[in-house]
Amino acid sequence: MSLPEPIFCCSSTSPVAPSNNHRLHNDPNRGIHNLIFQSFLAFAARRERAAALMALISSEDPSPSAPPSPVTTPPPEPVIPAPVLTAEALKNNPITSNTPYVIHLTSRHDFGPVFSHRYFVCPQSLEQDWVEATLEQWFAVGEQFKLKAEKWDLKCTADAKFYRATLRPNLCMRYYPQAVGIAQGGRW
Repeated sequence: MSLPEPIFCCSSTSPVAPSNNHRLHNDPNRGIHNLIFQSFLAFAARRERAAALMALISSEDPSPSAPPSPVTTPPPEPVIPAPVLTAEALKNNPITSNTPYVIHLTSRHDFGPVFSHRYFVCPQSLEQDWVEATLEQWFAVGEQFKLKAEKWDLKCTADAKFYRATLRPNLCMRYYPQAVGIAQGGRW
């Protein structure tokens, strides 16, 4: 059984209050975006608890561990590059044309370079668990999620880690009203 990988480094990760609480633009979707973010944080907390519980259960193994035997390492084999987007890597892609939002989570050590990119698919109901997509799955269909709708910053002061969650809407699901003049063959 594989352990669920936690989303954040530890439970002390918390949202950073934005410096611009009063944004100048009026976003009519900000309420729903905040509900999506709260759903993602609740999912991350559930994943953290599940990982801690599974680690606790698996560490109760009473068998003594044998000391590691000395192993000689063989010389490295030449690496043959594999195709980037194989059929196996794209199998069961959770990002579909009906996916409304994806959260792109980046991780960095304080002000250093980004060391992790993860992608989570928004569920149909915000009470459900989010599904993580692989990097290959993201590259296969991520172009339709290139717009950044909202972003939230999270910080873990204990581990000096910084996270940015970027909400990316599905551009194929956006509604574009038809201009009346163009639809009737007239001029603006």
